[in-house]
Amino acid sequence: MNLKRKLSFLCLVVAMVVLAVVPTTAQDTELSIVWFAWPPCDLLDTITDDYEAATVTVSCVPIGQWFDQIFLDFSAGGGADLPILDSQFMGAGVSGGHLVDLTDWMNENLPVDDYVPAALSAYGEVPAGSGEFYSVPMMTDTRMLVYRTDVFEEAGVEPAATWAELLEQAQMFKDSDMIENGFATHWSPDGDLVATTWNHILWSFGGELWDSETYQVDGILNSEAGVAAIEFASDLWATAPDGAGSFGFDEVVGAMCNGTTAMVEIWYGFGGAFTSPESCAEADNIGFAVVPGTEDAHFISLGGMGISLSAYSENPDEALALIAWLQSDEVQLRWAAEGGFPGRTSILESDEFLNSAPYAPSFAEAFQLVKDFWNLPEYQEMLGIQQEYINLAITDQMDAQEALDEIALEHQDILDDTYGE
Repeated sequence: MNLKRKLSFLCLVVAMVVLAVVPTTAQDTELSIVWFAWPPCDLLDTITDDYEAATVTVSCVPIGQWFDQIFLDFSAGGGADLPILDSQFMGAGVSGGHLVDLTDWMNENLPVDDYVPAALSAYGEVPAGSGEFYSVPMMTDTRMLVYRTDVFEEAGVEPAATWAELLEQAQMFKDSDMIENGFATHWSPDGDLVATTWNHILWSFGGELWDSETYQVDGILNSEAGVAAIEFASDLWATAPDGAGSFGFDEVVGAMCNGTTAMVEIWYGFGGAFTSPESCAEADNIGFAVVPGTEDAHFISLGGMGISLSAYSENPDEALALIAWLQSDEVQLRWAAEGGFPGRTSILESDEFLNSAPYAPSFAEAFQLVKDFWNLPEYQEMLGIQQEYINLAITDQMDAQEALDEIALEHQDILDDTYGE
């Protein structure tokens, strides 16, 4: 072997030895997050691009596939390292052994006392009141009223303080020459769309979905208050654009931005869709307000969700390090400034959040009024039943009392089979 070939061979051997002993770089670690497709998921994808300790992939799946995607992955013993689950998914996630108990880790690594108690509990405490947490608040959310400031000014009205006042306004706009439609929201039976739209009407009307202590549904859901809430929602639906019974998020945003509708109701997480003239033709004429209640009660559906560690993650320590980074002051302030809704009180009170968008200041008021529905392993089965019949009743395809009676019957059977004596 000549000298040149000897030197080349020696260099190759040295290189192989170096590769064998040099540890894997941080960027060789791959972590994955799964959420549903909406602006906060896109923002999370952007923010995690700057994480230097690992390569992070964020999957934003259609909302109708969100639950199925996560739980099919769980059943196969795999999926994302860090699933972001709806609060109502947590019961099934924990009872199935799919999520890691984060209680001790959170107490040691996060400013737990700084989190909004309602968010900390609703998104991750299973069972409720147990003091055991399986997720860290990722996105606090509730619902907002979005309205056309120019049309309201022309009509000489302000955003409604009560549901009765809102319906009166919606009907007035629908019958006027000022604009085509009065009010729109997502009445669709997909996902949890019509349920989260209707539930807080029910609660503010003095009704309930069930008795969480006795597991009683029959006689509670299908009450006079329940029927009144259905009939009221149907009157609101009648002021919406054609086809509103199947409206999802995109259609609700479109009803406002295309200039056809005076008011819409949607999650704060979609606020950014209304503020850019490039994506919303009416952006300069849009205002934001708190969803109303009644003179006797005021509740707004809880949204938002926490980030959890999958029991099947092959990189649990690295995944927890990513959660800690996402919850750091620096990243949380960026999350707040760019359209996310943090779970920490100090961040929600920061100038970065309050000045982040025209809808941000009203969020703090609205989030004090939140209420959630069943956080049970049976949630998904119960949700499908509620969604189907509530949609049929609101869109005048089924009598309100008959719809609620059917939901109560089927829900009671499910709960009795699981929790009955």
